[in-house]
Amino acid sequence: IMNEIQINKNYNLGKSQVNFYRKDINGLRAIAVIAVIINHISDNFFQNGYLGVDIFFVISGYVITSSLKKRKASNFYEFIAGFYERRIKRLIPALLLYVGVFSFLISLFNPNPDISLRTGFYSIFGLSNVYLYLSSSNYFADNVLLNPFTQTWSLGVEEQFYLIFPLIVWITGFCKGDKKGNYYFNFIIICLSAVSLLFFVYFHSVNFNATYYLMPSRFWEIAFGALLFLNEDKLRKSLFKKNNILTLISFISLISIFVIPKIPILISIPITIFFTCLLIGSIKQKNIFYKFLTNNMFMHIGNISYSLYLWHWGIIAITKWTIGISWWSICIQLFFIYFFAVI
Repeated sequence: IMNEIQINKNYNLGKSQVNFYRKDINGLRAIAVIAVIINHISDNFFQNGYLGVDIFFVISGYVITSSLKKRKASNFYEFIAGFYERRIKRLIPALLLYVGVFSFLISLFNPNPDISLRTGFYSIFGLSNVYLYLSSSNYFADNVLLNPFTQTWSLGVEEQFYLIFPLIVWITGFCKGDKKGNYYFNFIIICLSAVSLLFFVYFHSVNFNATYYLMPSRFWEIAFGALLFLNEDKLRKSLFKKNNILTLISFISLISIFVIPKIPILISIPITIFFTCLLIGSIKQKNIFYKFLTNNMFMHIGNISYSLYLWHWGIIAITKWTIGISWWSICIQLFFIYFFAVI
């Protein structure tokens, strides 16, 4: 999904415009992956930088909804087959290479690599989040930080979301572009999001790992991106009308969340989702923040953000197994993260 940002409307003027490319979303993706990498190298910096993953979830919901709207398909099979073909091409080749390389490397340094190898194996099928949950692996525990495949839990959440989402799109008739289809799609996504949000709140105190890893507790985050796309025109005429102020507030808030001391996910994740939606919905091309997000460096990082997300964790994990993380090793890590991501 990383580069498929073909929007079927002009988000600045509210007019029909086919194949509009939102550079600002690519730039936002760059900020998210940078925050994640900095946090994973050392949580002394950007203590809440892991919330960049939640930004990815919102972007995924927004982008996947835009790509499915009015996508031509003569029947259900053609629609579903086309959807999964695109997802597999986007995600699996890079993931297979990553799993192969780090399955070999972790076996060299970890005398008991079974959990890591199983995590990598299940990640290929979009189930590593379920495996990590069943193995009672707390995301913030030391043993999980040494597993080069822990970061694939978020891919599992997205892939499981993709099992449900296209069915809803087809059943409601949303892909046909009529008002009734939009209404039914909106209604079902709102209902499912409400249930998912209740799961998120309830399991936070009852079963933290379920809240963190499992798709039912994360569905609402991706769904909010979908709802934003569906209702963006209406919101721009009301809530987002004074978009320069809202863009300023949302951008500063997101950066502030990254750098402040760590706060519970029950608070930090909803705040991150809210301001991400606010930023995506309110930004315009003439805005200074749009120009900032669309500079050449962020465009490049956004284009390779999926690979950066994959490779950064493995390189950090292997570093911890070997030379350890120190001020002098960080430059080496960043070099190899970028080098392999580009390749």
